[in-house]
Amino acid sequence: MTRVRVATYNVHSCIGGDRECNPERTVHVLREIDADILGLQEVGAAAFVDEADQFRYLEKHLEMQGIAGPTLRRGRARFGNAVMTKGRIIDARVIDLTVLAFEPRGAIDCLIELRGHTVRVIATHLGLLPQERGRQLKRIADLIEERPHPLTVLLGDFNIFGPERRTLTRIGAPRQLPKLRTFPARRPLMSLDRVWTIPNDPLVEVRVHRTMLSKIASDHLPIVGEVDLHAAMSVMPAQIAAL
Repeated sequence: MTRVRVATYNVHSCIGGDRECNPERTVHVLREIDADILGLQEVGAAAFVDEADQFRYLEKHLEMQGIAGPTLRRGRARFGNAVMTKGRIIDARVIDLTVLAFEPRGAIDCLIELRGHTVRVIATHLGLLPQERGRQLKRIADLIEERPHPLTVLLGDFNIFGPERRTLTRIGAPRQLPKLRTFPARRPLMSLDRVWTIPNDPLVEVRVHRTMLSKIASDHLPIVGEVDLHAAMSVMPAQIAAL
C-alpha cells in the first residue's frame, strides 16, 4: 500500500452548529475519515474529568501521536493548531506566524515516518485579513525553501477564497485549485480549507467529508486527500531542488 490519507479540519473548539461543546462527536467525525495524518485548527481548551485539554483528549481517543501548536495560552488551557498521525513524528517545529496587532497565528512544521517513507507536513491557520495573510504566506514560503523535501503536505484553514486563492501558488499550491466549499458547514459557500502536496502530482484525490455528523460537529467541514507515496518518491532530485 503506497497511499496515505491526509485530512485538515477546523474543529471550532469541538463546538458544533448546535452550540454544544462535544469532543466525543469530533472524535467520531475523525474516525469516519480514518486519516493517517491530520492537521487540526482551533483545538481549544475545555475541562473534562480526566483530560487536561482538547488536544490531549483527541490524541488519547484517536490513539494517534500528536504535536500541539498552541497560539493562545491561559494557565493550563491552550488553543491553536495540532498535527496527529498514525506514523512516527521524527522532527517538529512550532512556527510563530503572528503579525503584530492581529490575532496570534502559527504553523506546525514536522517530519513524519509512515510506511517506510518520510513525509514533511506543514499545517497552519492563517489570519483574517489579506495584508496579514500575505506576510504569513511569505514566512511559509521561506520555510519550504529553507528545507526542501521529496514530499511536503500542506494542510490548513487558509481563510483564502475567490481570486485571492492565486496567492497560494507562492507556497506550492497548484494553479487550478479545486473549489471545495467547507464553510459554513451546514450550507458551505466558501473554500477556506485546503490540502495539497509539493510536488502536486502525488495528491491523487481530494474531497470534502460531508456526512450527517460532520455537518453539525463544527462550523467547517473537513477536507480529505489521498497521497501516493510511490509517485512522490519517484520525483528526480533536480525536480525537488527546483520546487
